[in-house]
Amino acid sequence: MEKMPEFDKYARGYSGGHEDPLKRLFGKDLDQFIYVKAKWLWHFLSREKALSDRRLRLLDYGCGTGEMLKWLSLFGFPGHMYGADISSDMIKEAERRCNEPPKPFLSCIGETKTNFDGNYFDYVVATCVFHHIEREIRDDVLREIERILVPGGKLIIFEHNPINPMTRLIVKRAVIDRDAILLYPREIKCRFDRVILKLCRLEYLMFFPPNMKPLHRLEKFLSWCPMGAQFAAVGQKMPW
Repeated sequence: MEKMPEFDKYARGYSGGHEDPLKRLFGKDLDQFIYVKAKWLWHFLSREKALSDRRLRLLDYGCGTGEMLKWLSLFGFPGHMYGADISSDMIKEAERRCNEPPKPFLSCIGETKTNFDGNYFDYVVATCVFHHIEREIRDDVLREIERILVPGGKLIIFEHNPINPMTRLIVKRAVIDRDAILLYPREIKCRFDRVILKLCRLEYLMFFPPNMKPLHRLEKFLSWCPMGAQFAAVGQKMPW
């Protein structure tokens, strides 16, 4: 997600920074990179025993052009999927790309406010969103997400890992990330504490590039190591 109209101009033909030949060495397109995170999310939801519930509601916060929603649909997500972004052109592009049923519910939102009822979503996922959000309003965004989560609901944040030198280099070279401020996991934990979300899981991922698929089976043995190119942080809304 990005401030308007910044991401509006990238919406049509959005490639997630794959105009950079360095990034293409590690994965041919945006879909390959999102697939890795979508599979992690799918396994997480499976461990949560959430994939048998047709009433399940999941929001892709900062959905961009809808790649995560598209993968979840292809995997067979059983419940209701929603996507939200502050860029109206990104939402239009998501509508174009997510054109196979079941189609997600897509909507525009403000920088720190959504139009959803409180206690509405079982899961909210934010994929490489927070490094585009100004530091001064990150807590406000988290408070809004906490508001729309059901008690006991969970927020899954995927972010670039600034400890990884190759990650820093690729982000530095990306036009779409020129204003990005990367987050360390400790910042996410501190912000979770302030908005009363409990950090219940932290794993590192993408030790191997998306185009080295045979090595992906080793990822689960390395999830503790803070050198993965990205990480996943899960925060739970208190059940009271």
